[in-house]
Amino acid sequence: MPDAVRFDDYMDETLYGVSGFYVRGGHPAARGGDFATSVELGSLFAQCVAGYLDRVWHELGRPDPFMVVEGGAGRGTLCRQVLQHARECRQVLRYVMVERVDRQRAEALAAIADMHDRLPASPAAEPRAGPGDEPLAGSEQTVLAVSALPAGPLAGVVLANELLDNLPFRLLERSTDGWQEVHVSPGDFTEVLTPAPDDAAAMADALAPDAEPGARVPLQLKAAVWIRRALRLLERGRLLVFDYGVPTTAELAARPATEWLRTYRSQRRGHDPLHQPGSADITCDVAFDQLPPGATLTPQADWLAAAGIDDITATARNLWQRGRAKPTAEALAARTLLDEAAALTDPDGMGAFWAAEWHAG
Repeated sequence: MPDAVRFDDYMDETLYGVSGFYVRGGHPAARGGDFATSVELGSLFAQCVAGYLDRVWHELGRPDPFMVVEGGAGRGTLCRQVLQHARECRQVLRYVMVERVDRQRAEALAAIADMHDRLPASPAAEPRAGPGDEPLAGSEQTVLAVSALPAGPLAGVVLANELLDNLPFRLLERSTDGWQEVHVSPGDFTEVLTPAPDDAAAMADALAPDAEPGARVPLQLKAAVWIRRALRLLERGRLLVFDYGVPTTAELAARPATEWLRTYRSQRRGHDPLHQPGSADITCDVAFDQLPPGATLTPQADWLAAAGIDDITATARNLWQRGRAKPTAEALAARTLLDEAAALTDPDGMGAFWAAEWHAG
């Protein structure tokens, strides 16, 4: 029987392997998808992001081109909406979608090509992404799609919405005499605990020194590596990520792992990542203390407020107030927008997500 594999390797294969969840067709969407993100609720989140991009473009001295690189772009929903709502930086904007899954990358380019005849209709023009390759800033295409973070240096913004929670992580459990690492048996998909390597145990001790026996912690090394690579892309600019999580790993160690390690399928939440591998998404709360330092953490509700969500919805609020007694189609549309804003800023839901921003250069 093959040896048990580390949890992060199991997660990577379960999500992105030949029969993995995303390869088989799992995707986010407000309706009909497996889970919903801020992007899929409507265009309000993207309008706030587009306004942020306009402001950063001015702060950086209006570079031409202005590069925006989105990690975990999926089927290109955020890209399409940003292209529709960016105003001041639109003419110099070059948008790079980074998406690992070939099928989703092709779908994203095809959908964006339908918007504008300047955009490519196939991934044939994918730029090289290795170190030392020519920078993307020389591209004349408005939108590109790549399978991994491209080479820099760039002037612009790197974005990611609910990407870090999806990157495979190692899983450790505190025992009475040290840390054990979770492995998965490939035969029956059961857990196998083995003594954690010294470096992993030392990391867990540093992050959660008061963890009780039985406590579990994720080691989100791939998320930290992704952030470091994204920062290295930027000669000057911003790195902005949105995700659910906690400021410190110790907070996760104090909670049952079933609260922060979860699965999603058909809008339903589960807790056992070993159940029917490949049939559901696997995610984990992001422990932001495991990421490179220097980020400003802001609750998503506060970030959206600063980004002008109240101004964007002001007309809708007035329409609904005037027409709520006998709502017209216009008033009902305004109510839908207000419901979207409420979901994005809900302090018990998406509003409690974190916006983490790093400055580069």
